[in-house]
Amino acid sequence: MITTESIPARQVVALFNSSDDTVDMVQRMLSASDFECLVGCRFADLKKGLVDFSEYVAKTNPEVVIFDITPPYVENWAFYNTLCRSQAMAGRGLVLTTTNKDRLDEAVGGNSQAFEVVGKPYDLTAIKGAIHAALRRVRAVQPPPAGG
Repeated sequence: MITTESIPARQVVALFNSSDDTVDMVQRMLSASDFECLVGCRFADLKKGLVDFSEYVAKTNPEVVIFDITPPYVENWAFYNTLCRSQAMAGRGLVLTTTNKDRLDEAVGGNSQAFEVVGKPYDLTAIKGAIHAALRRVRAVQPPPAGG
């Protein structure tokens, strides 16, 4: 008989993105790994107030949150930073992606620490590695959020 302790829990990752193609690609990669990918919330829906970020994160309880920053970079960067400083992000890992890291870095005046996603297999490998690194950092500081 298999006990639940012997079955590793899937880590929950929330993905806030504006590109359906990128969402599909990242979701397939995560689903094939040891992650449960939550899709259904666009970055634009957060900006427009159609989805309450704090409520969404409390309800879904992801260990890692992936934000994709698209043009207009300065505006989306400012909104992203507001979300990152919110109480909802406390104790959660963070991964940042974009389709044009050079332009994003130029717009924000420095290294955004974003991973560039243009659809190549190594992009997904880098994102998967970044998710695992974010999980390790969060878990080194505290246990996973309640309910996860």
